[in-house]
Amino acid sequence: MANDKTDFTFRIAGEAGQGITSAGLIFSKTAARLGFFVFDAIDYPSLIRGGHNVFSTRVSREKIYSLGQGVDFLVALNENAVKVHLKELSQGAVVVFNSDRISSKIVSKKAAFFGVPLISLAKAAGGQEVMMNNVALGITAFLLKADFAVLSSVIKDVFSGAKPEIIDLNIKAAKAGFDYAKNNFKEAKLLFNLSKIAPKKAGLKGAKLLLSGNDAICLGAVAAGCKFFSAYPMTPINSLISYFAVKAKDLNMVYYQPEDEIAGINSAIGASATGLRSMVATSGGGFSLMVEAFGMAGMVEVPLVVVEGQRPGPSSGMPTLSGQGDLGFILSASQDDFPRIVLAPGDPEECFWQTIEAFNLADKYQCPVVILVDKNLCENRESVPAFNEASVKIDHLTMSLADQKKDYKRYLLTKTGISPRPIVGRKGNTFLANSYEHDEKGFFSDDAKIRKDMMEKRMRKLKVLKKEMPKPLVFGSKETDIGLISWGSNKGAILQAQAILQERGIKTKFMHLNFLFPFPAKAVGEFLNSAKNILLVEQNISGQLVSLIRRETGFEIKNKLLKYDGRMILPEEIVERVKIT
Repeated sequence: MANDKTDFTFRIAGEAGQGITSAGLIFSKTAARLGFFVFDAIDYPSLIRGGHNVFSTRVSREKIYSLGQGVDFLVALNENAVKVHLKELSQGAVVVFNSDRISSKIVSKKAAFFGVPLISLAKAAGGQEVMMNNVALGITAFLLKADFAVLSSVIKDVFSGAKPEIIDLNIKAAKAGFDYAKNNFKEAKLLFNLSKIAPKKAGLKGAKLLLSGNDAICLGAVAAGCKFFSAYPMTPINSLISYFAVKAKDLNMVYYQPEDEIAGINSAIGASATGLRSMVATSGGGFSLMVEAFGMAGMVEVPLVVVEGQRPGPSSGMPTLSGQGDLGFILSASQDDFPRIVLAPGDPEECFWQTIEAFNLADKYQCPVVILVDKNLCENRESVPAFNEASVKIDHLTMSLADQKKDYKRYLLTKTGISPRPIVGRKGNTFLANSYEHDEKGFFSDDAKIRKDMMEKRMRKLKVLKKEMPKPLVFGSKETDIGLISWGSNKGAILQAQAILQERGIKTKFMHLNFLFPFPAKAVGEFLNSAKNILLVEQNISGQLVSLIRRETGFEIKNKLLKYDGRMILPEEIVERVKIT
């Protein structure tokens, strides 16, 4: 068979404790180093051991934005993995299964099956049973014509924190698998391969990074000058904690592990008051506990960046799955009105740049900024170009000593609503902060006129911001009546769906909203009026973006693709809805 597929999907499946995540990461990094574009995702239950874990990696010679339907190469570490994924195999697929655990005969006209004693080979190489995952990677490398030296170097990097002898055993296990396949499967021919792509032919110019949304948020925070980070562990933001806990000292910043989410946000507010760029991260359940302090940040007018990683709820919900059910909550969290900014990046590249933007906006407008992400975006990885950090702009807006006057007013009434901001502990400055309604000097007041003036002062910030905010991104053809609109991590699936539809002769245009509040009502209204057929895509049951659009524009969107089972939206699902439309 000719190697004629431009992209394919690799999947390794088994139970928690069998090294599914590390094996998937090693495969993704190997493919990336060989010059391919990569998009990967992990699906796992909230269990330390057992359950069904899946790591999927889509590999392509061209830019990709999402996973798709179908599996081309399956590594099954237990019998359940075969049962679950057999129906998903594409024509010409390959299945490498663990013959030490799977005794039944597997039959499918679609695929070629290779039984391998993965555990026996791992132990024969001197390793432990769990190292069968690397044996499987060695088998995979041979079948896909991948350079074993590259696989070996990735294993070394992924296990860099382990003892040298452990690293060597993992590499030996992979080599045992590679040699076994070489001796037993040398006649195998696949519809795809991982032969190294010459650098000049690689799709992206310059270096390619393989990043998750969380990875990019960390890098963006560092580039923005974040000096204080606090978070109580909660999926899907935990890898932020892992990064800053290890890197904080080298970055000359503070990572604080609070006793709970309330302490986390209050400590970040306190750090911000001293002039540090501060960030706190949590999920929906944790943010529920932060709401009172979130409102205080709005009243006191302290800059604050909050990363909120959505997962299906309410209550504890589905801790390791994804959703977009927190939009309405974030827009209305805490009592009464106060300025807040809500950003919703759609991919790791946007996570990097919008994290920087979040810090700049928080400083300038002296208000909380929420970076609203979800499990899919937080944990899925994809190939992105290297960031041009030379273009990063940092806008600090604090009060100088020259601004200090005898009649200093912390909450001075201004045309923009932005008042001079002092820093705690700075010589010559007077710091005042009051969570009650207050006058210009910061002293409590229940005077009707003062209340009206201060409320209008705070809200004037949004009027200024609306004039400066960027227009929503629009992808696709202007010459079409088919419009797609969505927000956040759905971006990739929609871009991939657009490519599929374009191949079928169907043109579409797509408005991606990554700046949700203040809402870009004018631009959205113009887009909705430019297309007869509108499909809205989001991951919640009530259509929360639908409600926001109706409130802000008066436009009622009736055609909706709403998915709320915790799994990511696939391009093919969008394609089918567009065809129906």
